[in-house]
Amino acid sequence: MLPPDSRTTLLRQLEPPPGAKIEHLVGTTFTLDLESALLPCLALAGSANADKADAVETVAAIRASIGKVDIFHQVGHIGVPQNRSPLYSLLEDSIHGIGRTKGLFHPKLWLGAYRGEGGEEIYRLIILSRNLTKDRSWDVALSLDGQLTNSRIAGNAPLQNLLDYLLDASATPIDGERRARLTDLGKRLQKVKWELPARATDIAFHVYGLPRRTKPTPDFSGYKHLLVSPFLNDAGLQHLTEGRKGPLTVVSRQEALNCLSEDAAESVDTAYVVSANAGLPGEEDDSSTLGSTLLDTLHAKLYAVERSKVAAHLFIGSANATDAAFNRNVEILVELTGPPKLFGVDALVGGEGFGPILELAEIESDTAETDEEQEDLDRYVRTIAGVSLVATLSRSDDEGATLAVTSEEPLPTFDADVSLSLSLLTVPSKQEQVLPASPVDVVFGDLKLSDVTAFVVIEAQRGGRRSRSVVKAELIGDDSGRLDSIVTDQLDGPEAFRRLLALILAFGGLPTDQDGALGETEGAGTGNWSQYDQGLFELIMRSSVSNREGLEYLAGIVCRSSTARIRTTCCQRDLSPSGRQLPPRPT
Repeated sequence: MLPPDSRTTLLRQLEPPPGAKIEHLVGTTFTLDLESALLPCLALAGSANADKADAVETVAAIRASIGKVDIFHQVGHIGVPQNRSPLYSLLEDSIHGIGRTKGLFHPKLWLGAYRGEGGEEIYRLIILSRNLTKDRSWDVALSLDGQLTNSRIAGNAPLQNLLDYLLDASATPIDGERRARLTDLGKRLQKVKWELPARATDIAFHVYGLPRRTKPTPDFSGYKHLLVSPFLNDAGLQHLTEGRKGPLTVVSRQEALNCLSEDAAESVDTAYVVSANAGLPGEEDDSSTLGSTLLDTLHAKLYAVERSKVAAHLFIGSANATDAAFNRNVEILVELTGPPKLFGVDALVGGEGFGPILELAEIESDTAETDEEQEDLDRYVRTIAGVSLVATLSRSDDEGATLAVTSEEPLPTFDADVSLSLSLLTVPSKQEQVLPASPVDVVFGDLKLSDVTAFVVIEAQRGGRRSRSVVKAELIGDDSGRLDSIVTDQLDGPEAFRRLLALILAFGGLPTDQDGALGETEGAGTGNWSQYDQGLFELIMRSSVSNREGLEYLAGIVCRSSTARIRTTCCQRDLSPSGRQLPPRPT
């Protein structure tokens, strides 16, 4: 779990175990921030500056690992980044929207498959309450490591069912190679034995909301209950405390507590909120800026039930204490069984748990205020995002590009006047109006090839309110050089290319200064080829055997580059410094 006295980052948890290499990483999230979606690639590539990586390092990291990453999210919940960079288009193949649910697609997990030095298969499962965003709230996470066995383990069936569902529910097609890899991961997952956390005696997985699957029925009965959830309602409270025979402690947000009815509020013995004085500095902050970035909002979902003096049951995952979570949404909870002294209510809200960051709260029933008109507009945009879009690329003789975005079905209607527009993520200035109850049929012309993207932004405005989301269209007629053109736009000269070359060839094992090769400071040097000779030549020689694909990719970048300085400094048969030729392909 993320304890209240430390800040565990997703990046650190995703890094391969010592000596291991990543084979596949699957993540699920409700909301998605595209800038945050770059972080797994940087973590897997071994970037030492993931939070502050520049465009060249980001490109190299994506190139090194994006084919191994798949991220699934709720359609209509990709935030529009402030900087609408073409670099996000490099993520297209790895981003998959889910819209075929009775409720919302809400699970939050990361599943990593790694290969150890001896060829052994290693797995890591992270189940958490945090979305893949820049959220600074208090959250909770459970990280499990596992090894492949020879026998099926029945308890893993819910995890495999979830992976199978992802393949069928994606709003845009998943290419054959990725589908095959996801299918294979699901089959292997059946035989993974998870290492239990310290003092835990059992583990169980509960996945809700999957069509044609039996609804899970975990036992929440007991004589002492703790509910930690940022959102509550009467039905959710009742579901989690049915058969309760003792005290109920609830930790939530004040506005959520105030949504409870008087009867539900009276059933709560003790209510807490996160103290306004609680917080931790963000990891990028040093002691001189202590307290500048505080964690003061609750987002954790955790439920503890004590059923006997020797066993407590702790549930961690994505489900809020609402009826939607347990009856309509796709959600995941992991259940741990262990001693009450570690997993029980008093242990969690006491001085050794997160009690020090809490303060007592009074519930003022039925007084919560909500902006229903904004919520209606947000739901409408989510409905629009569920309409399948097709983006068809055509090229002109003058190297320009045109992108036609269409839909077969009409956009849903709204019960009031609303203004709708569509724009490309990469070109916010080109905005086209679309109409409710009509199919989408807009054309974006005079585009650079690097501006072409599968990501479009749908925006709805009404009465001074606005809601918008990034939506992924199915891209038809893609140009094989499009993604390379995005890369070359980031290269403003030979210096940037040399740095890209070193990073692509060396990510995951970049030589250090002590090795007499290319170090971090040299990667941002003055542009003198001689200082790169030793490091780059060694990288190229090693890559001629182990990473020929990387060399050929770089050669293609040079050939497609529109930067004359790069073309004249490098060519396909001379990627190395001092005129050294690429080694021949091994036979």
